[in-house]
Amino acid sequence: MIVLDTDIVSNLRRKKPHPSLLRWIGEIGWDELRTTSFTVMEIQIGIERAKTTDPVVADEVSKWLQGLIDVGQPQVLSFDVDAAMLYGRMHETPALRNFLTTPQGSRKAKTGADLAIAAIAIANDATLATGNIGDFLEIHAHFPLPGLYNPLSEDWHVNPQASLGHRR
Repeated sequence: MIVLDTDIVSNLRRKKPHPSLLRWIGEIGWDELRTTSFTVMEIQIGIERAKTTDPVVADEVSKWLQGLIDVGQPQVLSFDVDAAMLYGRMHETPALRNFLTTPQGSRKAKTGADLAIAAIAIANDATLATGNIGDFLEIHAHFPLPGLYNPLSEDWHVNPQASLGHRR
């Protein structure tokens, strides 16, 4: 199972999604792909922000998101008890506080979504696919991910086979 991070799901909405991403999805197939309830939340936050600046785009993205959910490809994983317990541990890890604290003057509030997405992936023993490698490598240093892949650059950053003996 592979969990798609928000940046990867959002890339699929572009007029021209990244060619490596499309090729990779074609090879993997939708049956192996999931996303998370936190990705849905992050996209909904973007929709709500766009309503004030560009209601037409907000409506288009809202319809796209609803279509994605209705079709069920990728399936959406919930934030279950195992993920919640893991997230609680992550929340109290001092080195990961930067995922929760919004820097002064920042336009966007931190949601802790990357921690939650990582917790869901770990709880489901799933590889995480993202273009946002740096943040997830930081999380991986404290809470080992089952796998970490960037389908945009086609690079493995945490090989699923190599991480089998490294999990908590």
